[in-house]
Amino acid sequence: MIYGFHFSIAGPKGFLRALEEAQALGVKAVQIFAKSPRQWRKKALSPSEAERFRAVRESLAIEAVVIHASYLVNLGAKGELFEKSVFSLADDLEKARMLGADMVVVHPGSGSVENIRKGLFLAQRLAPSQAQLLVENTAGGGKRQGASLEALAEILDGTPFGLALDTAHAHLAGYPIEGLIDAVARRVGLDRLKLIHLNDTPHPLGSHRDVHASLGQGAIGEALATLVRDPRLANIPMISEVPPSTFEENLRTLKRWLGS
Repeated sequence: MIYGFHFSIAGPKGFLRALEEAQALGVKAVQIFAKSPRQWRKKALSPSEAERFRAVRESLAIEAVVIHASYLVNLGAKGELFEKSVFSLADDLEKARMLGADMVVVHPGSGSVENIRKGLFLAQRLAPSQAQLLVENTAGGGKRQGASLEALAEILDGTPFGLALDTAHAHLAGYPIEGLIDAVARRVGLDRLKLIHLNDTPHPLGSHRDVHASLGQGAIGEALATLVRDPRLANIPMISEVPPSTFEENLRTLKRWLGS
């Protein structure tokens, strides 16, 4: 199983901090923000820093590196917000190219599917990268796109883009974890599924309240164990997005579920 956490890059060590923390925990998957997720301002990345990151990653045998796009990105928007969103996503794709990251994950935003698809393709053209661009399902509520598997299938149809499946978001959008992977297989296709955000949530099914909880300690609970043991997902990286203070606790739960 390829498992890890969303790590911080704050402080003097920058991007290398995430790799060092992954090494300390003994995990092989790393997710980061390439800049502040709540600001448009970019974070500088020099070629030498990127080269060092790639070398350290290789030495530690980290199997998956993921960049999560800014929360401000809304590819469904129009006008200035759309332009800012596309350039912000393109910046993440360029950082992914420099760092040798494997995937860039983005929330689709609010607006038309046509606009979201347009934004994805435009960002990719502006910043060609080896990293695969993934669209993440959302918890729904309001006008946010991507809560239903049908909407995700429409966004992804005929594109080179993949799916990042957040278990908490799926639950909050009304999909029980039992049968979730079967539903993804039927409506989107397992070939599209490239990453799982393995999260619990304190809120009930279909509540659209996007809050995460440690594994097994929320409304999804032990049902997540069946998902991590699903052989169809054995080679798909899983990332938990929880506070750093709970990393070791979440690792213990995961090891218990895996029987190791």
